[in-house]
Amino acid sequence: MMIRVYHPPGRPVPALSEGKFLAVAVHGKEYLLFASSELHRYHNQILAHFLVDRKIPHRWLTSKELQVDYPELRVMGGGRYRLDSAVRTLALWDESQAYGSFDAHALAKMIAAAGPPWNTYRIVLPGR
Repeated sequence: MMIRVYHPPGRPVPALSEGKFLAVAVHGKEYLLFASSELHRYHNQILAHFLVDRKIPHRWLTSKELQVDYPELRVMGGGRYRLDSAVRTLALWDESQAYGSFDAHALAKMIAAAGPPWNTYRIVLPGR
C-alpha cells in the first residue's frame, strides 16, 4: 500500500487536514490518495491528479466527467477524511458519489501495513 497526500503546492502540510480520499489499484499495487478540499473538491479530480503523476492516459469528457480507458486501473471506493497529525488520528467516513463506498476494515489494515508514519495513527471509522 502506497499512500499519497496531495495538498496545495508551495504550502507546508498543515497539522489538521480535511478533504476526500480515494483507494485505487494499478497493476496489483494499491494506493490510498488523500487530497485537501482546498486542492480537489471531487473524487474524480483526485483520480486525475494520480493519473497525471503516473502518466496513465485519460481525458475529461466534460468539466465533471473523467474517462479512463486503462484496464489495469481499479477504483476501490472513496470517502472523506480528517487527518490530525498532532493527536495522530485519521478519521475516514462517507462515500464517493462517483466511485462508491470503501471497505473500512480492509482499508484500516492496509494503512497499518503501509508503515511509518501511517502505522502510528489511530484509525477512526465513524458510523462504521
